[in-house]
Amino acid sequence: MATLVSNFSTAKSYEVAPFTGSAWGNPSNALTSNSAYTDSGGNNSYTDVLGMRGLAGYLNLPTTAAINGIEITVIVFNISRAGAGNITGYFNLVKATDNRVGTQKTLGFPAGSGGTYTLGSSTDLWGTSWTAAEIRDSEFGVDVGYFFNQFFSVQLEQVYATIYYTDTGGGGSSRVFLIT
Repeated sequence: MATLVSNFSTAKSYEVAPFTGSAWGNPSNALTSNSAYTDSGGNNSYTDVLGMRGLAGYLNLPTTAAINGIEITVIVFNISRAGAGNITGYFNLVKATDNRVGTQKTLGFPAGSGGTYTLGSSTDLWGTSWTAAEIRDSEFGVDVGYFFNQFFSVQLEQVYATIYYTDTGGGGSSRVFLIT
């Protein structure tokens, strides 16, 4: 099995119910790991959605690839809050223009945490099927949103994808591409 690890090409903050809270400041800061971060701002409910789109390294994914699994990695700079409360991240993969598909994943985050969190696996297709064309599409991506029941702020340094695939075009090679 081969692997493509890639940054996303674009990032945006937008609203889709129930994620209609604080807009993400400087969403493009989540495109690379460079000690700059995007900030959700303070809120007492939902954030807007941070939409990460288009793999920067999509040309390294063969058009004949059979997709085996997808991982989304989130590098958290910090999560802060006032008072007690739960912090939950919601993650949806996207096909085409903001079309959420498959199984939504959730992950609990402790306040004050930083670190790297990975969702999915080398065999997890997130509850739907994928073609190489869909992964190579400029609108492929992930929507990231958070819910808090107390005042909060989320600071993300980077969101990137790892695509696991088998090249069915005859090569059957084992390649790893890292696009940063």
